[in-house]
Amino acid sequence: MRRHSRLASTLAGSAALLAAGAVHAQIEGALPAIAAEPHPVSVRLLCDADLIGPRQTFHVAVRFDVHKEWHIYWKNPGEGAMPPDIELTAPDGYTVGTVLWPRPTAVTTSIGPEYCYFDTAVLFVPITAPATLTDGTATLRVDTRWAACREVCVLGRVQSEVTVNTSSRPVVSSDGPDLELAAFRKRLPDPLADLAGAAISFEQNILTLGGPAGGMTRAAFFPIDRPGITYEATAVTVDGDRFRVVTRVGLTPHNAGDEPMVLAGLVTLGEKPDDPSYDFEIPLDRDLTWKAGALRDSKKP
Repeated sequence: MRRHSRLASTLAGSAALLAAGAVHAQIEGALPAIAAEPHPVSVRLLCDADLIGPRQTFHVAVRFDVHKEWHIYWKNPGEGAMPPDIELTAPDGYTVGTVLWPRPTAVTTSIGPEYCYFDTAVLFVPITAPATLTDGTATLRVDTRWAACREVCVLGRVQSEVTVNTSSRPVVSSDGPDLELAAFRKRLPDPLADLAGAAISFEQNILTLGGPAGGMTRAAFFPIDRPGITYEATAVTVDGDRFRVVTRVGLTPHNAGDEPMVLAGLVTLGEKPDDPSYDFEIPLDRDLTWKAGALRDSKKP
């Protein structure tokens, strides 16, 4: 049975569980009551800044602690699965960036590959403060939804908030309260374009990626679904101290509608969560050729 069918079958029960307030966030500095009903995932908000100043970029970190044998999903979850959805609301003048996702683990299922997180996963949301601030506080509200799966799936939702101190003057140092965030930052990918010795090409619908393997003997490629783009036959090798990814790309512009055509994905080295990983985005021109010099990547905090 497809995973999305199992999600549908548990929706009513999960909605009732959420309506009863069975899932709560554990907010830094304030712990709400823990409800009696068990849920395989708990969520906690953290911030990497105690004090923020004008135009400063900081991060709210959404930490998922997942019970043994359960998992949640990466932004490209795989066939029939559902990734976490994070909606962050900030005060007027603050700019909320795109969620930064750590490297996932690939799991082979009967309906195809799925890209998952086990144990603990931390997603980072970059936020930039306005040019003018007062000495005071700012409250950030986060609505988080997710699907946790084992043999069946249950849905979860947390509406929570975190408050940061603000300064009217620039802040020189703003180390956050949770030192563990430094370890979880290592799980975020670096831009492939910034990797010394990296090679990227896209010709005749063949995407080729390469670079130094850094002593690792294993590499993997994680595609990111975009409208009008499919990744077909893919070969990943490590030869000497270089990795190489070659994948045929199917392009169907009529399926993209008004959305831009963008090749995107992730290359991972090694097997540990904090081993190196590299992401990329390659926008395509209207004639479906690579826009030279237009590589876009997420930025690690």
